[in-house]
Amino acid sequence: MELLYPILGIGALVFLGSLAWEFGRRRSGAAALGDPAAAMTFVSKPLLTDQEAQLYNLLRLAVEDRYLLFTQIPLWSLLDLRLPSGTPPVGTLRELALKQATFVLVHPGSRLVEKVVQVERPISDDVPEASHVRLFESALRAAGVQLVRLSPVHVYTVPGLINVLDLAEPE
Repeated sequence: MELLYPILGIGALVFLGSLAWEFGRRRSGAAALGDPAAAMTFVSKPLLTDQEAQLYNLLRLAVEDRYLLFTQIPLWSLLDLRLPSGTPPVGTLRELALKQATFVLVHPGSRLVEKVVQVERPISDDVPEASHVRLFESALRAAGVQLVRLSPVHVYTVPGLINVLDLAEPE
């Protein structure tokens, strides 16, 4: 019995020492690997080009209190993809994840997307990106979201945007 307490004490010290050594080894290993972001440089960039910022301001005036206006929203965050069980959505999700809506008009009451405004040049069918555009269009159409295309080279006015977006008040 006299030897029991010293043996338990030595055992506890060995156990605590091994825990401290393992904890220190893990911390030094993480420090040696370093933070992955430490080797990279991050710089803030503008969300919109000058033309898109001008168009955003015009759209804001055109939609006023009718819609909430958002910009550069990924398509996957606008639509809920529901597939039959057993259908692998990987390819569809990959395509949707890469596509963004330039401007999104959201009804403030229902918080549902009602219109998507895309600013892009028309794409011909022989361009490889055409399948992404068709998926984008068909996904929006299936969800009941109206797609409005605007040309990046056209100069728009507030009344012109109200017409293009079909927001004119009936008289």
